[in-house]
Amino acid sequence: MFDAFTVPNSIAGVNRAVNLVLATFNSLEMEWTATGAPQTVNEPVNQMRGTFIEATATIEVTATTPRTLETTLSNGHGFRFTSDPAATTISDFALIGEEQNGVYY
Repeated sequence: MFDAFTVPNSIAGVNRAVNLVLATFNSLEMEWTATGAPQTVNEPVNQMRGTFIEATATIEVTATTPRTLETTLSNGHGFRFTSDPAATTISDFALIGEEQNGVYY
């Protein structure tokens, strides 16, 4: 798991803060539900094509970092994160799809 600090760093990988974090996902429940019709996109200029469907998504997760003296992979204190229940998720936008030959910006 990389801690990239910002969404653009995480997606682009450019100037990413490369702090490797030792963590365990204790539980992860994610549900995607299609809400629209499939849409095909073809952009030869960007060398990208794919089929995508608008959706909603819910997620519930618990993750922990270990209590350790080795602080290069953790803050050493141990940390536990538990999200709110999946039923409380607010999904403004989600996309399910298959993409080929693309470059993300």
